[in-house]
Amino acid sequence: MTTYPRRSHRSVSCGIAAALAALSTPMASAHMAVEGAGEIGNGALHPVMTPAHVLLLLGLGLLLGQQTPLDLGKRLRVFAPASAAALLFTFTGTIREINQPVLIALSLCVAILVALEKRLPRFVPEFLCTLTAIGIGIDSAVETGDTGTILKTLIGTWLAMNAIVFYIAICASNGADKQWAKVGVRILGSWIIAISLMVLAFSLRK
Repeated sequence: MTTYPRRSHRSVSCGIAAALAALSTPMASAHMAVEGAGEIGNGALHPVMTPAHVLLLLGLGLLLGQQTPLDLGKRLRVFAPASAAALLFTFTGTIREINQPVLIALSLCVAILVALEKRLPRFVPEFLCTLTAIGIGIDSAVETGDTGTILKTLIGTWLAMNAIVFYIAICASNGADKQWAKVGVRILGSWIIAISLMVLAFSLRK
C-alpha cells in the first residue's frame, strides 16, 4: 500500500480551486498549438482544453481520492500503461477517434459515484482507470506534423493526463478526514454531473 503525507487545509483548497478553474476555462476538442509552448507543452495543454477530457480526468481523480486506503500507486500502474497504449494506437494510425458522447457519458458515471461518495470494490476504480485512459488516449490523436512532432506532443499529453489524475486524487485524499473537504468534493462531483449533462446535450445535438 502506498501512503502519502497529509497536507494542510490550504493545499486541499488550492486543489479544488484549480479544478474549478479548469472547468471554467474555454476549451476546444482538438489539439491547439500555443505559440512558444513547444510540442510537449502543447500536448500537455490538450487534456485541459477539451471538455470531455477535463471532466473525466477531474472526476476520476476525485473518485480515486475518495477511496480509502489510498492505493494510488496501484491505480496509476493501470492508468499509465493503458493511456500510453491508447496514445500509441493514435500514433500508428490504428485508432484515431472516439465518439465524444461516450467520453461524456463515462464522466457522468464517474461523477455520480463521486457525488454519492460510495466506497467501491477494488476492481471498480481500476476498471474506470482503464476506460478513462483508453478513451482519452484514443481521443487525443494529433492531426498534422512530422513523426517527431507528433511523438513529442503525445508524450506531453500522456504526462499531463497522469499528472492531473495524480494531483487531484492526492488533494481529495488529503481532505478525507475533514468534513468540509468531503462535502466540497461531493459538490464538485455534482457540478461535473451538471456540466456533463450540458456537454452531452450539445454533443448529441451536433
